[in-house]
Amino acid sequence: MQLHLDLVLVLLLATAMVANAAPLTCYSRMLGMRKEIKNSIENLQAEQFTKRCVAKLPNLHIDIHNSCVMSKMRNYLHAVEKMTDRHCQGMLQPTVRLIRRLYIIMVVPCKAELVFSTNNCSALQRTASTTT
Repeated sequence: MQLHLDLVLVLLLATAMVANAAPLTCYSRMLGMRKEIKNSIENLQAEQFTKRCVAKLPNLHIDIHNSCVMSKMRNYLHAVEKMTDRHCQGMLQPTVRLIRRLYIIMVVPCKAELVFSTNNCSALQRTASTTT
């Protein structure tokens, strides 16, 4: 009986290891990056010394199912590039790099997996003002 339980335990652990080793799909990678960007922006908004920098930028809500998200990310990146305050630009660079990576991933390697279920730019505006 003990041998049977040990075998079951070993099989469960092996299955868990294989499941964790499975490569991310483009979709799961995009969702993870979206969450990472959202957390990064929230952290910037919470910090006293970066709050004023983020306040100069448009709201950014990333809904990877809305085709308007691509132009929304481009506009955000362009706004950071146009900033005259070099200190703010420097503080925003880690978040900007994440946004650029997500944009590139959505445009090139993951384009085939990307399915836009809506084309509602105003929904991104409303959502950004309430959740970002």
